[in-house]
Amino acid sequence: MRLLFSKLLSQPDIEVRFSVPMESLDAFEFPQGEFKVNFEAIDIKEKPWNFRLTKRQKDVHPKPVLSADWLAYVQEKHLQKNDKLLLGVEGKEAKKRRFRIHALRKAFRLYGEDIWVDVEKLEEDIVKGVPSTKFLQLD
Repeated sequence: MRLLFSKLLSQPDIEVRFSVPMESLDAFEFPQGEFKVNFEAIDIKEKPWNFRLTKRQKDVHPKPVLSADWLAYVQEKHLQKNDKLLLGVEGKEAKKRRFRIHALRKAFRLYGEDIWVDVEKLEEDIVKGVPSTKFLQLD
């Protein structure tokens, strides 16, 4: 899987729409003359989310943003400012691409390094009343 981006969430990202990093635009194929594209991203629990990526029509800086299921995703995952969002893609051909979305929360710092916890695991442990001990390992 190729990581398209990793981004810390801002307040507007979790309240309005997600501002997509420009460098990830090449992974999306906008139909000729269109400024929006719908795509599905699968979360860590294999749940599909339908997002819409839009960009400005008449500007040098396209300022891409994510909408559609975005706010539902934020609410279901209980995302907060400064959580980290990862978006990756599997496959190279447009029709065979599969997007993956994943959210992390900083748990603590250890020897100067941030330790991030999968928000899915964190939420499960909070519901169970158990402290989270399993951390996501990133390659």
